[in-house]
Amino acid sequence: MSRARFPSLFTVIPVLWAGLVSAPAPTQSPATPQGAGAAPRPRVANRANAGRLQLEEYLDGIAAADEAARATAVAAIHTRARAEARQMKVRAQILSLIGALPRRTPLNARIVGETKAVGFRIRKVVFESQPSFFVTALLYLPDGEPSGGKRAAILMSPGHAPSGKAGDAPVAAIFARNGFIVLSYDPIGQGERLQYPDPTEPAVSLAVRPTGEHGEASLQPMLIGDTFARYEVWDAIRAVDFLASLPDVDPHRIGAFGCSGGGTITALAGALDTRIAAIGTACYITSFDALLPALGPQDAEQSTPRYISSGLGFADWIELAAPRPYAVLSTYSDMFPFAGARATVIEARRFYSLFDPASAGMATGSAVPSIPPTPAAPALNADTTNLISPHARLQWITGPGGHGALMPIMGNIISFFLHNLQPAADADHPFLPAGNGPRAAMTLIADLPKDAFQVTPTRQVATSYPGCATVYALNRKRAARLVPTHHPLIALDQLGAMIRNLTGAEAGPGASRFDAALLASKSGPVDFPAAGGLHLQADLAVPSSPGRHPAVLLLVPNSIHGADEISRSNQARFESLAAQGNLVLAITPRPSPPGTDDMKAPMLGPFYLLSLRADLDGRTLVGLRVDDVVQAVDYLAGRADVDSSRISAQASGHMGLVLLHAGVLDRRIRHIEVDHVLTSYRSLIDAPLPTGAPEDVIPGVLLHYDIPDLLRALGSRLKVSDPLSGADDLSQTSIPLDARSSPTP
Repeated sequence: MSRARFPSLFTVIPVLWAGLVSAPAPTQSPATPQGAGAAPRPRVANRANAGRLQLEEYLDGIAAADEAARATAVAAIHTRARAEARQMKVRAQILSLIGALPRRTPLNARIVGETKAVGFRIRKVVFESQPSFFVTALLYLPDGEPSGGKRAAILMSPGHAPSGKAGDAPVAAIFARNGFIVLSYDPIGQGERLQYPDPTEPAVSLAVRPTGEHGEASLQPMLIGDTFARYEVWDAIRAVDFLASLPDVDPHRIGAFGCSGGGTITALAGALDTRIAAIGTACYITSFDALLPALGPQDAEQSTPRYISSGLGFADWIELAAPRPYAVLSTYSDMFPFAGARATVIEARRFYSLFDPASAGMATGSAVPSIPPTPAAPALNADTTNLISPHARLQWITGPGGHGALMPIMGNIISFFLHNLQPAADADHPFLPAGNGPRAAMTLIADLPKDAFQVTPTRQVATSYPGCATVYALNRKRAARLVPTHHPLIALDQLGAMIRNLTGAEAGPGASRFDAALLASKSGPVDFPAAGGLHLQADLAVPSSPGRHPAVLLLVPNSIHGADEISRSNQARFESLAAQGNLVLAITPRPSPPGTDDMKAPMLGPFYLLSLRADLDGRTLVGLRVDDVVQAVDYLAGRADVDSSRISAQASGHMGLVLLHAGVLDRRIRHIEVDHVLTSYRSLIDAPLPTGAPEDVIPGVLLHYDIPDLLRALGSRLKVSDPLSGADDLSQTSIPLDARSSPTP
């Protein structure tokens, strides 16, 4: 398995900080060091990726319709009472979608070291957000005594960088020099908190990078109806608990700030924890209408299943915080589209004005505010021509540059927090390092020793605290409480309803109609229609003899004409079945052809990001492919040369699991053969390092049914060979059943 070596905690800081100071435009690279993931890619269909891009556009269309309905609902809110009612509803929805938050347990916080810098000290902190689930953090304490005996504090969540809290050191230092106590911590899978360290080199992640760590850690919680965001936001909430417990911190003046992936955590925590008194979310807020076509979903905590289909959007993170002070921080060339941020702020400003009229501002000139053009320089509230007071609760702080280029607007960011958390301070003249550029910013921490940002003795929680909890272990323990050991027998119709509800499968047997020419097609390649105007690559073999023939539907992961071993084996199976007198239809369910994408980590495979996109819409790859199977059976049953009482189907690997689901929904499939299929989702929960699982994951499935329930429902219609457990490598699609398999009944 390929790996990427992480830089040391100290040497990575200048690289990351450079992104905050300079203003590069996003590039077409597979990964952005501090970003949420891949930079925007041009949506130009090539032959290999055409089917994938078409499916993405189909899913984006579903999302756009849901977003339009949501916008209409929010636009109908004209009173604070109705706005508060929506806040209550949305907060409950989000908690239901991400999973109920854990109960509070002792933090067991301790200080394990301290480093002196100019104007502040850095204390090394370890606390437990859940029992034995250690959070490594740095506490920045300004020198001197605060007026009134208490200080304001900032919870700082780092972006998706391997260095975690170390990468935020220059920003934390600026806040500390402005009188704030700052707690900067390692999010899960970053810094000293790798969930999947290489046993031979613990500072290296088997999941390659933070988004790979997050993606891998998200799969098992999804099976029991939870999300990775549940764990991320709980760490942040417990970090607020820690800050509030400090004698030098005013618990009523705790703010939160984060950029990129840290902006995501800040948005979630700010929405759900009302103790956070001021919120600054940088280089994350946009709109799904802008994000999905340009960049697509990028990380597990940013892609809660059914979030869009439940009527939620980016603006809800801001609107849940009203009337607390909120700053959306955006850069003009960010990979998180600036146009989407503007649309979201425009909506949020109207919502905020129901609580705080100053957030709407005062008209200057025209009585109707207009949208000004995108500025070229740092600007405040560029979503409206109204004059917005610096004391208004909602601020939009914008500046030039690419993802994470915050130094040009750092003065405005600090001023926002000074206005709202240190009212006695001179908010218009914040402290900023002298000069301009990375070297000037680094002067605040340049003389610190290399280990100033290292908390654990070994640089990793996993090796410093043997037996410590991980997301995998916590989820496994939680699954033992939530999931019954044995599912009672589920009636076929009830199981079918569960499948449709959880997978998003919609096609009903017999509902599809095909033109006469397609129904009369002879042997050869077929352009097979699918839902949403998409097409599947397919091949047809039609017996030359007259009359009705048995038919076999063969699901294949890619064209049977490929040069790889799997394609050759599927072609041999196709030809063998045809030689036995069957009419054979081989199809590649969506995306067809499968195409590829940024895998984040090899263990996640090329369907991870596509799965996230489908999940947001309340769909799944399993459900989409089940619809393709049902429509293919409609086609076979509609042909004059097919005996509709003798339709069977075969598949391997991920496609085999699709076929199991389709067989429950469509009883016209009289016989099913699958091989190398996952035996149970419960076995996936128990696997320390699932490999190749995203295609198979169905959010919440284990709360309702498991794969053995499908097997029981199919009964004698089913033949299974060479099953796989969750600990097996599911990414390697198996060589299909022997091409000389017995004739189809």
